[in-house]
Amino acid sequence: MLWPLFPIVIYIHAAFSQEISTNTPVPPLQWINLTPLLGGSAAPPPLKDASIGYDDTSRNVIIFGGESSQGFPQSSTYLLNLDTLTWHSPSPPTQLQGDPPARAGAISGIDFAASYRHSYLVAGGRGTSGPLNDVWEFDYNNEFWSQVQITGSSPSPRYGAVGGMDFRTPPIQSISLASPNNTYYLAGGFDGKNAISLSDVWRLNISGTLSSNNARDVIGSWEKIPFDDSLPGRTGMSGAVVLTGSQQHIVSVGGCHSSNGNASCADGTSYVLNIDAIGDNSPPTCPAPRSDPALAANRSPGSSFGSQVYMVLGTYDSSLWDDGNGLNRGEVDILDIGTGAWARILPSGDPGQQGNDKPAFPTPREGAAAISFPQKLVGSNRNQAADMLVFGGRDASGRYLSEVWILRAYNATLTQSNQHWGGFGNGQLTGGTDATGAGVTIQYMTACATALKSGSTSGSPTATGTSPSQPTNTNGNDTPSPVASDLYDTSVIHKALAPVSIAILLPAIVLFRLSSFSLSQPDAPGLGLSFFFASIVGGIAAFGIGIGGLASAFTSITLNSSIAKRASSSLNLQTGHGRAGLALFVALYGVVPALVAISLCIKVRRNGGVSSLSLSNGRSRFNSSEAPEKRMDSPAPPTNAASEETSAADDRSQSRERRARSWSSFGWPGGRHSAGHMSEESVQDAAGSPSGRSFEVTNRPQRTRHASVHSLAAFAEYNRPGQNRNSFTCRFSMMQ
Repeated sequence: MLWPLFPIVIYIHAAFSQEISTNTPVPPLQWINLTPLLGGSAAPPPLKDASIGYDDTSRNVIIFGGESSQGFPQSSTYLLNLDTLTWHSPSPPTQLQGDPPARAGAISGIDFAASYRHSYLVAGGRGTSGPLNDVWEFDYNNEFWSQVQITGSSPSPRYGAVGGMDFRTPPIQSISLASPNNTYYLAGGFDGKNAISLSDVWRLNISGTLSSNNARDVIGSWEKIPFDDSLPGRTGMSGAVVLTGSQQHIVSVGGCHSSNGNASCADGTSYVLNIDAIGDNSPPTCPAPRSDPALAANRSPGSSFGSQVYMVLGTYDSSLWDDGNGLNRGEVDILDIGTGAWARILPSGDPGQQGNDKPAFPTPREGAAAISFPQKLVGSNRNQAADMLVFGGRDASGRYLSEVWILRAYNATLTQSNQHWGGFGNGQLTGGTDATGAGVTIQYMTACATALKSGSTSGSPTATGTSPSQPTNTNGNDTPSPVASDLYDTSVIHKALAPVSIAILLPAIVLFRLSSFSLSQPDAPGLGLSFFFASIVGGIAAFGIGIGGLASAFTSITLNSSIAKRASSSLNLQTGHGRAGLALFVALYGVVPALVAISLCIKVRRNGGVSSLSLSNGRSRFNSSEAPEKRMDSPAPPTNAASEETSAADDRSQSRERRARSWSSFGWPGGRHSAGHMSEESVQDAAGSPSGRSFEVTNRPQRTRHASVHSLAAFAEYNRPGQNRNSFTCRFSMMQ
């Protein structure tokens, strides 16, 4: 029984749970689904790990590259105009057509250094032939791509790195520069073989001119920032660049220490790299470890929000972690990089255009692209809120998405659950692009996610007992991964039917034994028959329930690992537990009933010519060389025997003892012991010698009688007061 261990498990979880903030200042948050409101003939297909940017001058969101649902990097560019809510393709000048090489998992950022360089930048990524390290810019004014000319050394080709830029960072103005200089950052990544250390940090300096007349004049140079090599490498992580005060920070959350990049190996440790101070710290873990979540800075106005980042979506392994069902309710995790505190917030959902539907939230997904802006991206009264736009991703079932969602942060500050604010209005929740925040409330979750198994791969003490800043391995060789039994689960019905079947079967066996003739009380002849039929009913019920339990195992099995679902063609008999369970089922519900049926058939077909074999002294009664002891070994009595001798012999015959039965008799009608068995060893036989007189064997060594191994005290034969105890000599019957 595992119930006594339950309090211990609860204690361990409570002891190692990380602290969570329930009063971090946050804005009122609401999810709004833009997907049904969008039109246009050039919408992007479902994509994962695409690059995203936004130009407030043209009001265009750009989506570039990404991984298709077939797993191939893409090179197409899509523009979404937020005034018209329509998708369209770029219209570059004739001589400047062409796209960068296909890629997914690149870093990106805006480059608004001057009016003559109003563009969007992407660097690196996974191409069709492997990792890349080239740099390209997209000109928003003329809608064309141009490759940046890099001078000097460059970081190694990689994809899945964290970096970019905070658009609030002012460009560098210097007389030594021909034009204003913008800076971008890159850390970590994956080179196709190994995860690159997060300590591998690079700065990209961009200058030059970009226009239709100067399409090749943008110049870039990389410089490596001298961090030590103490930080691990990650895959499937999410990151952002945040400017706090005058210092730049690279924030990295989630991902794996191995190349798998799935939810089962996700690590909850986060890292904050201070670029200007050349230092790093690791805030305590709190949300469930995520694979490829979306991360963006909180752009809401107010000094309380300048050091905050939002983490949304991603996927996690629910067999390893309990997140309180937060992610399915649109959970927004807010990290304050100044204090290292996490707050888990449940925002309001989208009630639909009519405002009367059940509030909806984006489903958990990995590889969604996200940007944030200090104003509304869509709708009127743009100064009422700050929007974060999220595109695409792949959900837990492996389905690629092209949905567009807005996480709207209204201009207010909340510090407790269900707090009303000025924009609460009449309390009726509204949706759509013009949602004003009426009816929007939030809930602070009061506990961090808890580990369900000791093998969950997190840097927190909850999971591995290691320090968050000291992961066990940097390339995944030592990363624990869930065993097969952790990946699969079955319904509660299946788990319950097996013990119920056994619980019914055992009493049925006991009732079957009690129905035996020798164990039935003489004064209650119908009781044995009742026991017999009750045992039959119980056996049939147990058998049927067992069959149902086996069937439910095949019909209700599911995968806990959200990523492994795409690669599993058959879920049945994937674990040792499942195979052993099937073998035990066949033995208990197949072989055992078959053996019992064969035994009963033999007993029913038994007729005449019965021989007995006594085990009490290890010799055959038939072959005894002593005086005859059996009726069948003695000559037939003479027909003219005296009547009084015959009467005396009959009296003695009636006084013979009954023997208790062994388990082999089973009390079946027609069985060997159905009418009782008489002891003949010490009484005269009515059909004894030729003279008609019985005799008694004398001077024979006394033999010790042995009780049957089945003559349990609990099943001893009923004896009335004054009756002799039964003989327990064990006999076996055989067909002649």
